[in-house]
Amino acid sequence: MFPIRAGGLRSVPPILLGSARRLWRLVFRPRETVEEQNNWNLYLDITWFGVLSGITSTFVSVFAIRLGASNTLVGLLVSLPALINIFWLIPSARIIERQRRRLPIIVLAGFLQRLGYLLIALMPFVLRAHRPEALVALVALITLPTAMASVAFTSLIAEVLPADKRAQVISIRSVLVSTVSTVTVLISGKLLDLLPFPLNYQLLFGAGFAASLVSLYYVSHIQVADAIVADQQARRKAPLAIRLRRFVKQIVKQRDFVRFSASAFVFHWGLYLPTALYAIYRVKNLGASDSWIGLLSMTQSAATTVTYFYWGRVASRKGNRLVLLISSLGVVLFPVLTGLSTRIEPLLLVSVIGGMFGAGFSLSFFNTLLEVCPQERRPSYVAIHTTLINVAAFLAPLLGTSLANLLDIRIAFFIAGAVRLLGAGFFYRLIVRRR
Repeated sequence: MFPIRAGGLRSVPPILLGSARRLWRLVFRPRETVEEQNNWNLYLDITWFGVLSGITSTFVSVFAIRLGASNTLVGLLVSLPALINIFWLIPSARIIERQRRRLPIIVLAGFLQRLGYLLIALMPFVLRAHRPEALVALVALITLPTAMASVAFTSLIAEVLPADKRAQVISIRSVLVSTVSTVTVLISGKLLDLLPFPLNYQLLFGAGFAASLVSLYYVSHIQVADAIVADQQARRKAPLAIRLRRFVKQIVKQRDFVRFSASAFVFHWGLYLPTALYAIYRVKNLGASDSWIGLLSMTQSAATTVTYFYWGRVASRKGNRLVLLISSLGVVLFPVLTGLSTRIEPLLLVSVIGGMFGAGFSLSFFNTLLEVCPQERRPSYVAIHTTLINVAAFLAPLLGTSLANLLDIRIAFFIAGAVRLLGAGFFYRLIVRRR
């Protein structure tokens, strides 16, 4: 498994070396068509965005705790963006559907999103008091452009990538962002321990902002045809109640979409319930340093990177829905094993398990969502689905912190695992019904 030879690279585990070689061949092959150039831009976009992604996904909550945020405030840090999405996603989708040229919307919204993290970096220079509250407010405001960019970019992906190439390109993007995030988090954890607080976090978020601007450059160079604009004229003439009734009837007719979204809604209650608790548990209960937090995140990202290609091959052979079922069952283990860990060291293995099954879940979940959304109204259906998920994303973390305060943080982890298991059961019914 770990052969060591004088050649240098032979000391690398074969599974890592093989994945790296395959990734190199797929990404860096000559680009002779518009499709291949678009793929190149998509790969470089996510590579540079991986720097910001690794920083924000790992250290925003930790930054809040270091600033003195309470458990409830950390819960709000996770929940408020979801609350904004509930009311903003569908209007965003309607705005996007009325535009033939959607790329400029993605670029503008993406810039405003990235600018928010520069403001987070500058915030401690401006404020001496109420810093945790200011951080929560800034993260909530960032949600507005993020939501619009996310809905528009999801539609763009579906338009730019042919259905038969979609899984491969998304898998490569996932590997790239996981790899870059892994390296970024590992380096960041070390730097945070070496530099004084809060300057260390300010420099970190500033670096993430700078790298993400390079990402936006490559997004702006994607070539895509003008979109088909949804016909709104007839709907404007009818009263609001009638238009709403028609829209609901259209959704109900898409039975695959309804079943998938209902199953996802249940599962995401368990997915989001412990979201705010991981940083709290690691920092307050287990006394983890920033280096340890970075190492855990790096380990999970590395496991994600190694297994993405495997899940992509399984999805190509067996279908996205089977991968969704298997990976969702594996995701059940993450909060349960976290709650069973009374020291920081066992969380390394837990992170490996989380990365392995999380890779399959994110890949199959996204691809299944694109499958069940009708093409002509994809932005609206993606927004409806995401709005529903954000109801859980808003309420579940608040419920999780309340359970941690009332009962015990470990019990909250176990409850989250039970809800995820229930959601996985609904995914199983989704597969059975299709057969």
